[in-house]
Amino acid sequence: MNLRIMPRTPFSTPLSRSARETERRIQNIMRGPQKRPPMIFIVLVSVFCLLSGNLVSCNVAEAEAPDTPDTSASVSVPPDASAPGEPVWTPVELDAGLMKYKGKTIDWYYEDSFPTEEEMALLEHLPADQLPREAVEAYYAARRDYWRDTLLPVAYDEKEDVTVYLVVKPDSMPNAEPLVNIPVWEPERRGIVLRHGDRAEYFHLCWDGNAKYGGNPSLLVDDFDSDGQPEAAVVLCLGGGTGAYEEDLYIFDLDTMTCTVPDFTQVPLEISASPDGKTARLVSGEQELEVDISDLGDRFDGKMEVGNIVCFHQKDGRLFCELDVDFTCMTLEYMALAYFPVIYENNSYKLGPAELLTDDMFLEWP
Repeated sequence: MNLRIMPRTPFSTPLSRSARETERRIQNIMRGPQKRPPMIFIVLVSVFCLLSGNLVSCNVAEAEAPDTPDTSASVSVPPDASAPGEPVWTPVELDAGLMKYKGKTIDWYYEDSFPTEEEMALLEHLPADQLPREAVEAYYAARRDYWRDTLLPVAYDEKEDVTVYLVVKPDSMPNAEPLVNIPVWEPERRGIVLRHGDRAEYFHLCWDGNAKYGGNPSLLVDDFDSDGQPEAAVVLCLGGGTGAYEEDLYIFDLDTMTCTVPDFTQVPLEISASPDGKTARLVSGEQELEVDISDLGDRFDGKMEVGNIVCFHQKDGRLFCELDVDFTCMTLEYMALAYFPVIYENNSYKLGPAELLTDDMFLEWP
């Protein structure tokens, strides 16, 4: 039998030899060739390894970087000027003027016009059923229009049977014939009388402005406090002068024949000035108005005033108070006016938020 003889190679390990030789052969196989590789090969391998490491590290860093925009170029960019913040307006102090004195006694002004005891004896026992009902024009009143040279009927509400009389001093009535014109500014003034049905009451109220201008008082009878019973609102003129005109409102309970003066010390009006001081903004309720005040210059010192021009109007059965706004507190710079409704709230009459703000000083709104 012929056995194929395997050639001898460095990788062949015949086990027929001695154990020492076999161990030496295995060690040579594991160590490989003993000859060093050329230096150029080592350098190339090192360069290749370095380049491969850089590529791998760059890829890793790029993958780990967060996805955020580059802000290095926005450092010197100014903020967006198209969306500035709201400019700060400066609050303006509002002086209520003569409104602060509404409802307070005016005896200091009217103290010389109190009726004498003899006059009061008549005024406290007026025969209401004998008094004239219908009103006459105060400017054209004749002597015969005065009841006993004392009462002149100047306002009348036929539906509710209410009459307002101006009271004068009988002894001051000129000695004239009944048809002679006796305007209301001639006799001395005393107050008013309010008649309702078979009752008549005297109230010591000033109407010097009505005498000065020869005008009749206004009368409006309606249920102003929503109690189901009508009240009588009477507007009397206190007086007027350069840049000033004052009317007073009195509301009478016809059941008790008592008088109430609304509280006008709080005016629901907020005013502010623009940062450059050239514009004033008036706000009341839902009404807002901006007024150019650049022409005022140094005359505007951060204050405004109401209450030197006060008028009362009727509109659709409601009462409105017209206040002119003085922008320099000098009763000369009226540049806006407001119409406030007279409302009844918390058992008192006062001004509600304005229903009109305007810079049209000649507007006749009601």
